[in-house]
This record gives sequence, structure tokens and C-alpha cells, in this order.
Amino acid sequence: MKIRRPQYIPGDYLMVCDRCGFTIRSSEAKKTWDGLMVCVDDYEARHPQDFVRGKEDKQSVPEPRPRPEDVFLTTLVSRDDL
Repeated sequence: MKIRRPQYIPGDYLMVCDRCGFTIRSSEAKKTWDGLMVCVDDYEARHPQDFVRGKEDKQSVPEPRPRPEDVFLTTLVSRDDL
């Protein structure tokens, strides 16, 4: 296994990946949608389902009418009626 020794690159610094914990160069890091600075191997794009918006649904009745009053034929109920 070859050991890679860090060399000086002007304006580039070493940093730690927020997911895996490996030391990487800042030029190799990417910022994720939730604010983490990660290496290229740990980078995940935001899922497209996060951007889906709901559509308003019209649930009203087009021609509402009041409920009619109940109509009773008789007020006395006998055992034979049941």
C-alpha cells in the first residue's frame, strides 16, 4: 500500500469528512444539502421527492342543498309494526 504524504498546496487545507472521518483536502470536499462537508465517496444528492409539493384539492360539493326534515307517517308504533 502506497502512503500518500500531504504536500503543500497554496489555498488548500486538510479537513475531516463529516461522515466517514477521513482526512481529505478541502478541494476534494463537497457540501451536502444539509450542510455537511463530505468527501466525494460519501456525497449524496438530495432526493427529488423532497421537492414535490402537494396540489390543492377542491372538496366542496358543487351544488349543496339543505338536508330535508324527517317525515314521520305515524307517531304511535305498535308491536305489529316492527
